[in-house]
Amino acid sequence: MYRRTRFVGFFFLVLTLCTAAAAQQAPSTGGEEAAVKRVVDGIMEPYISLNRLPGAIVGVSLHGHRYYFPYGKATDSGVPFASDTLVEIGSCTKTFTTTLFALAVNRKQMDPNASAQKYMPAGYTLRPEEQEMTPLELADFTSGMPDDPTNLPHRLEQRSIEHYTTKDFLTWVSRWKPVSTPPAQYLYSNAGIGLLGYLIMTATTTTWDKQLDQDILAPLSMSDTALRPTPEQMKRMAKGHMHYGNDAPPWPVYAWYAAGGLRSTAQDMLNVGEANLGHTVVNGKPVSAELIAAMQLAQKPIYTMPNGINKQAMAWVVNTGDRNPNLHPVVVKDGGTVGFSTAIVVNHSKDLAVFLGINQSGAMAAGKAVEIARHIP
Repeated sequence: MYRRTRFVGFFFLVLTLCTAAAAQQAPSTGGEEAAVKRVVDGIMEPYISLNRLPGAIVGVSLHGHRYYFPYGKATDSGVPFASDTLVEIGSCTKTFTTTLFALAVNRKQMDPNASAQKYMPAGYTLRPEEQEMTPLELADFTSGMPDDPTNLPHRLEQRSIEHYTTKDFLTWVSRWKPVSTPPAQYLYSNAGIGLLGYLIMTATTTTWDKQLDQDILAPLSMSDTALRPTPEQMKRMAKGHMHYGNDAPPWPVYAWYAAGGLRSTAQDMLNVGEANLGHTVVNGKPVSAELIAAMQLAQKPIYTMPNGINKQAMAWVVNTGDRNPNLHPVVVKDGGTVGFSTAIVVNHSKDLAVFLGINQSGAMAAGKAVEIARHIP
C-alpha cells in the first residue's frame, strides 16, 4: 500500500513539473494582448481626441489570437463599439470581388486578359475602343474607367439601385468612350470594379451575392457581412457621421455594389483577414486551398503605383514601407462612405491582420491601420 501511494505521489509530482514546464514554454496571450493594446491605444487615443471622432473599433489577429479595442461611441445614444458592431466597409468590398474574380480565373471560368466584351451581360455591347479592355485591367485600375459613372443623379439617395438601376449603369458603360486605348495609367475606379462584378456573374452564371455567400462568407463564418443587413443586424449598426461630424445618411446600395456595398463587423473582417494570411483553419473551420490560392492571387503585385513605391494588386495595395529595407510589406485596402472610414491590413511576416472601422468619413483609417500593423511587435 505504501509503495502504491508513493508511486502515485511521484506520478503527480512529475505531472506537476511537466505542466509547469509546458506553461513556461506556451506563449503568454495575456502579455501579448497587453503589448498589442499599448500599441493600439498609443495610436488611436490621441488620433480620436485630436480629430474629435465619435468612435472606432480596432480588431487585431496576431498568430491567430484575436483582440478587440473599442473607442468612443458607436451611436449618438452612447452605445459603445463591440466586435459585432456593423459598419459600412465601403471599398473594402472590392477585395471580396477580386477574390471572386481570382476564383473564376483559377477555375478557368474567366480569362483575365480576354476582352471584357466576352463577359458582358446579354444585350450590352461595348464600344470598339472599349473592347480592348480586359477584366484584369478592371481589377487593377488600368482600364481607364472613371471613379464613378458620369451621369449620376445629384442627390445621394437618388443614386441607389432602385433609382439608378443596373440597366442605367450598364447602358452608361456601353456608351462610355475611353480617353486612350487600354491599358491606361492607374486610375482608381468604383465603376471598373462594379463592372467586373457583372462580368464575373456572366462568366459563372451565378449572382455576385450568391457567389459571395457560397465561396467566402459561409466558409469563413461571416454571418454579419451583407449588402442589406437584417432588422436584427441593424440594431447593431453604428451611426455614421460626415466629415464635420453631422449625421450621415445610410450608404445606398448602388448598381455597382460589387465595388463598395458591404456592411460588416470587426469579427467578420478578422475572419477574412486570417484567410488572406493563409490560415488553413478560421474559427475552427477548415479553409479550402482553393480559396487561399485565390486570395493570394488577388494580393499578388502587378505594377508599381504612380508614387513609385507601393505596388498595385487586384484592388489590394502592397505597401512596401517607403523603401525602408527593414520593413516588410503589408497588404492594405481602405474603404470610405459618406459616414464611415475603414481599412483592412494583412502583414504576412508577422501573421497579423488589422481591421479598423471609424464612424466618420474622411478619417485616415488606412494610414492608422498600417501604423498599427507596423508597430505591433
